[in-house]
Amino acid sequence: MHYKIEGHSIQSHNAAKPHTQTSRQVLEELENIAVSGQILDLGCGKLRYSDHLCEISQNICFADSRIQLERMQVIKGIRCSVQEYVEKNYPLSRCVAIEDIQELNDQFDFIFCSNVLSAIPCEQTLNTTMSIIYRLLSDSGKALVVNQHRSSYFKKFEMGRPHLHGYLYKGNRGSSYYGIIDKSTIKNLSRKHGFSTDVFVRGDRTFAYLTKMLTKPVKRTQLSCASADGVIRAS
Repeated sequence: MHYKIEGHSIQSHNAAKPHTQTSRQVLEELENIAVSGQILDLGCGKLRYSDHLCEISQNICFADSRIQLERMQVIKGIRCSVQEYVEKNYPLSRCVAIEDIQELNDQFDFIFCSNVLSAIPCEQTLNTTMSIIYRLLSDSGKALVVNQHRSSYFKKFEMGRPHLHGYLYKGNRGSSYYGIIDKSTIKNLSRKHGFSTDVFVRGDRTFAYLTKMLTKPVKRTQLSCASADGVIRAS
């Protein structure tokens, strides 16, 4: 996604990590997941965890921004787009652009969302992402939301300007946003959008299992604060 915030131009899709940089703690959590239906990988990036998700179910919907899905890049050592890689290697799965996510009416038994919320510097888009999870999660399903909860390895970002749940930082390669989603932040955000949570910390990551509450949350917003040119602008 492309954000314009307080004079910073942030292209969050450039921060996606490759499959060689998986987290051991995340992999251990995925080993304990068992579902019989569809999986949604919300913010799939460069398919960092796709092989591991396919061990759970081969029916996966990989969702990310259109530019992330369609641009040419190196995916698992092959120069191609995410969409091309999925079509060739996961024939029972598919890709959906986040710009078209409102047209998706499936119900997913498991939604995986790793290092996504902490990369969103726009409050409206953050709330909309939680709304998407709520709408697409089946009543008996669960979502696993993983985020960094401390910046011990990213001290330089704290030299930036505080913004939302983190910092806006301008370096030699342009601007970036680094969000810190700790236990209280994800609990409050989840409760606001109608979820019950089981939240714990392993290493430098916060793990949150989300399930739907019996009562409905407040009315949720539309997709994002994106303009017609695809750029999200926020103050």
